[in-house]
Formats: sequence, structure tokens, C-alpha cells
Amino acid sequence: MNPSLWRQAQLNMIYGLFKVTERVYQVRGFDLANITYIKGDRGWIVMDPLLTIESAKAAHALVKQHLGDRPIVAVIYSHSHPDHYGGVRGLVDEADVRSGRVRIIAPEGFMAHAVSEMVLAGSAMARRAAYMYGMFLPRDAQGNVGSGLGIANATGTVSLIAPTQSITKTGQELVIDGVKMVFQLTPDTEAPAEMNTYFPQFKAMWMAENATHTLHNIQTLRGPRSATRWRGPSTCSRRSSCTATGPRSSSRPTTGRCGARRTCATTSRSSATSTSTSTINRCTC
Repeated sequence: MNPSLWRQAQLNMIYGLFKVTERVYQVRGFDLANITYIKGDRGWIVMDPLLTIESAKAAHALVKQHLGDRPIVAVIYSHSHPDHYGGVRGLVDEADVRSGRVRIIAPEGFMAHAVSEMVLAGSAMARRAAYMYGMFLPRDAQGNVGSGLGIANATGTVSLIAPTQSITKTGQELVIDGVKMVFQLTPDTEAPAEMNTYFPQFKAMWMAENATHTLHNIQTLRGPRSATRWRGPSTCSRRSSCTATGPRSSSRPTTGRCGARRTCATTSRSSATSTSTSTINRCTC
């Protein structure tokens, strides 16, 4: 096994509730992705509610145990992959969404891409995930020691509540429960509908899965990703907003100005460019 992957698996085993920076918390290790909690004036803004209802409930119970019982006022989906929205019904009731007590925010095109991937192509995607994540391998050094992005996909019930508001352009701003957010649309990068979110009050840039501690594949079974489009938003984020802390939807966050800027530069911009260039060169030889 590659030593870097072994090290990544060890770091992913450090799980629980973490304070990322002032008023920003994460629960890691309960699912493939992380769930992030932003503390508003009276409640929580939840970013990416994991894959299943069961894992989301377990994560929220941990938050309530250590940080108190506060209402959820908004849920934000970073992109259209199910491990970033599937646990939403474990956290909020659809009646509260319909009444306006809870807002659900997502990038433009979210529902179309979520449905096309998990409903129209649902059976094929489930089979692909079983092989890709080694779900049937033994949990040992010769089998499955992790999934790179996280420990493993959770098992349970996947759910969805449709967004009440779409982010339609880069630079769009929202203030929810006293928290200002500035959005950066990143379509056709890690997912066909995806966005980053900057929190100027906390100097925190939430990079979704556009910057992680792994190298995403470009030619995927569900369709190719655009490496050239991927590097553009990462370059923009690095120049404009990677100032203090870089929490993300998978893996651990990067802290400090230099660390956050380096992550924007190396884990997505440079790796996407290198992968694209190497592929083109190999194909044209």
C-alpha cells in the first residue's frame, strides 16, 4: 500500500467533534464526508448533512451533547453527490422547510443533477460505489483501510429535501441568522453542480470537495470531469479568499493563511492541471 494512503487512513481515524475556528465546528468520521456546523445568532447553519439519516442523527446528537440544543435555521448543500445531502431528514422536518423556519440552499442545477445521478442512474451508481469503495473487502491491512476521502460510506436511509433557494452566480451573498456568506459557483468541477462558500466574519473558506487531501479522478464512470474548469475556481479562491481557515466537506481542514492558500493551490489547482496535461501528452504521443 502506498505510504501516503496509509498515512491518510490513519488521519481519517481521528474522528469526533472538532472546533475548526470561531463559531465553526465539524463532526468527522461518522460518514465518508464531514458535516459542518456554523453557529449563528440563535441557531445552527448546517453544511452538508452526510449520506444517511442515521449518520446525520448520530452526528447531531454529538453536537447537542457538547454544544447545547440549538435550532437548525438553514442547511446548505455544497454539491449534488448524495453523501452531501442524504442525511437531511435526520436533521430537519420538511414541514419546517415549507413553513420557512428552515432554509435549504444549493447551487443552481442541484436538483436536476441529483435526480439524474441517484434516480435515473441509481442502480448503476450503487454497484459502482460497492466496487469503488471496497465495501465487501475485509477491514484489515490487506483489505480495506479507508476510502481516501474518509473512513467509509455510511449505511442506512438516504433522503432529500429540495432546496428553497438556489445560488445562481459567483459573488452572491446571503445573511442567515447573522452570518454572512459569499458564494462561488464551481459547476462541472468535482460535481456538475457545486459551490464554495466564504465566511468573511470568520475568515473561513468552505471548499466543498473542490480541495481535499486526495487526488480526485478525472475520467469517472459517471462521466468525465473538466480539469481545466476545476483549476479556475481554485485559483480564484486562492487569490481572493483563502485567508485563514479552509474547512471542507471531506478530510480534515487546513488552518492558517499559508496552509489554506497552499491547499487551494496544490490539492486541486495544480493536481487538476497536472492530470489534464499528462493525459493530453500521453494521448498525443
